[in-house]
Formats: sequence, C-alpha cells, structure tokens
Amino acid sequence: MEMHFQLGKCIGIFQPFWKIIFITVLFLFTGTSAFAQDDILEDVLKTTDQLNQQLLNITSISDKDENKIGIELDKEISKKLIITESHKFNVGLLFQKIKAGVSRKKINYRFKIVKNKEVNAYSIAGGMVYINTGLLDFVSNDDEIAFVIGHEISHNEKKHCIKKIQYAVLASNINQNLGAIVQAAYSVYNLPFNKYQEYEADELGVKLMTKAGYDRKGALSFFDKLKKLEQKYGEENRDALNDFISSHPTAEDRKEKIEKMQD
Repeated sequence: MEMHFQLGKCIGIFQPFWKIIFITVLFLFTGTSAFAQDDILEDVLKTTDQLNQQLLNITSISDKDENKIGIELDKEISKKLIITESHKFNVGLLFQKIKAGVSRKKINYRFKIVKNKEVNAYSIAGGMVYINTGLLDFVSNDDEIAFVIGHEISHNEKKHCIKKIQYAVLASNINQNLGAIVQAAYSVYNLPFNKYQEYEADELGVKLMTKAGYDRKGALSFFDKLKKLEQKYGEENRDALNDFISSHPTAEDRKEKIEKMQD
C-alpha cells in the first residue's frame, strides 16, 4: 500500500545534510550521562531543532497519515507486550478527561496498560500511550497519574513523536510506503526525548491536567517520588530508554520548572 507523504519531496535534496543531522540526533537522544553533563551539546541540539523546524514543517506528515503509521507501529510494538487491565485507577476516565483538552483533535489518542514492573510510560506517533503497571503501582493518586497521562499526550501534541519519524525517513533511502516508514518508526520510537522536549511535555502536561480538573500538585509529588527512585538507581544506572528515569533532565530540575510555571 503506497502512501505518498509530503516529506518525500525533499529527501533527494536534503539527503546528505540529514544523514549528518540524524547521526547527531541519535547520539544526543541516547541520554547517556556523558551527554547529560555537556550543556554545550544540549544547546546545540536545541539550536538544531529550531533551525530544522522550517524543514520539518515543509516535510510534515498529515494527521491522517500519522494515525495510519501509529496503528501499524502499535501492532509491531504490542507483539512484545502483555496488555492488561487497570487495577487501582480508572485510567480510562482519567485519559478521556485529559484527552478532551487536546488541540490536535484528529490524532487518535488512546492508551494501553502494559504488564511490566518498570516505572515507565511512553507514547508513539499517532496518539498511542503505553502505561506500565509498575508506574500505576508507583503513583499514589489520580492527580499523579493525570500528570503522567498529560505528559505523554503532550509529546504528540508537540509533535515530538512524529519528528523522530521525520528524522529517520529523511536520513534514509527508504521507499515512501507504509511498511518501510513503519519500520523506520519502529527503529527510533524508543529513543529518549531531549531535555527541552521533556520540559515542553511537562509544561503542557500540567496545563492539560489542570484543564481537566486535576491538581498540579500531583506533578510535584510525582517528581518527589521520582527523585527518590533516581537516587535508588544511581545516576550512572538510570535507564536511558525510560521516559521518566533518564539521565537528563533530573526529577529535581523538572520539578523546579513546574514550580516556576505561571498559572
């Protein structure tokens, strides 16, 4: 099944440039402690993202095609997951209330609960959010899980997830069809977001949760818990593929950003 994305128009022209950019992004997305300590590289990433924004807009994927990619990508990811039901939280109700405040109305926002003890949640292009049972056991109340849901939805609201796919496609010589693009998406979906994207998702996540009627203090108490978990893991052993326990930014950094937010 052929899918003719707008981004295919620019691949030939920008191929060499994007190979360099993509390699840089891959290294900076890995979230290792060495990069976390290097503010210069993080600033380079932020500047690069700003400079690339115009090109990303030109080569954008429509919401309709993003949903198609998301459906197929979810099929691939779910092959290795054990999907279960919520237990102590009504995640469905929480999700629907948070989702009501989104601006990207055509994205197919939905969720799955994954049987996994790791304290983690993550999202992919097309609106799917995966929430581990380990995270549901970790949080204490609706406000904390509302923040997590808001944060994950925000990665799609801000187009962080689809940008990963744009970078991957622009950096490769793949055919412009659904199968090839899904495989490119699968190869990068679990790359960590950079620190600026995490801050953006935190800020919008707080706005979405409060708009839905939840207390922003839940975000602060969540990061208090996360700080203790980070200390337990140790800075050198934090999982770079975990959307929350990554090498940068720290829970304390993110909590301070939220505390400084204007109502």
